[in-house]
Amino acid sequence: MKRMKKTFPLAFAGVLSLLLTCAQSYGAEVDEGKSLFERNNCGSCHTRKGPETRMPPPARHGIKGPTLWYAGSKFLPGFLAKWLAEPEPFRGVVYGTMKRGKYPHPALTEKEAAKVAAYLESLKDPEMPAGVVPRWKRVPRKVLRRARILFQKKQPCYSCHMVSIRKTVYRTRIEVGGHSAPHFKDAGRRLNPDFIVAFLKKPARYNPNGRMPVYGDKPFTKLSEKDFIALAAYIASFK
Repeated sequence: MKRMKKTFPLAFAGVLSLLLTCAQSYGAEVDEGKSLFERNNCGSCHTRKGPETRMPPPARHGIKGPTLWYAGSKFLPGFLAKWLAEPEPFRGVVYGTMKRGKYPHPALTEKEAAKVAAYLESLKDPEMPAGVVPRWKRVPRKVLRRARILFQKKQPCYSCHMVSIRKTVYRTRIEVGGHSAPHFKDAGRRLNPDFIVAFLKKPARYNPNGRMPVYGDKPFTKLSEKDFIALAAYIASFK
């Protein structure tokens, strides 16, 4: 017992030292990422201040990219680092317009991407609730059924969002949907399910100039908490 009493404080001190070192390293990476973000003039397309207010239509033409003030709440850890190194468009039209095409996004080196991603992941919405959507290993069938009816029939979400669905007859996958909103083909690899719920409830908080229907306050169509969770879990199942 005496030997354990002597070694325990030493082991605890070692763990504490390791945690402090990791925290300092992460903090330095965030600072370096912020510096890279600013040196590359990323702010010319992306704002980091929010929540934003609604702009008149003519002024929206100057918006070249999505806001990033809640990037750490929106995206899953690790996604941004991969995306910044190999950018792929989220929609089939130029951002902020209905014109087919895309804005070319510059690619960063893996090291630069990791640092900028660490910085962006530190930008979070302090008012967004966490732990709203259960982390199911497999989403229950009744939840998926509820969501499919909402997504495909009651609220035809794929009229704006491209999705990949499986055709039972031929056992193949096909892409269906619109290009005016971000696609959901790999939403489960990039989007935090809790953010999906928050966005569905208050789309104007995150995209005040968007065309998303309002389902929360002053709803376009009233949805229950179970509906929000089911839709978020369903969208997060697209991988």
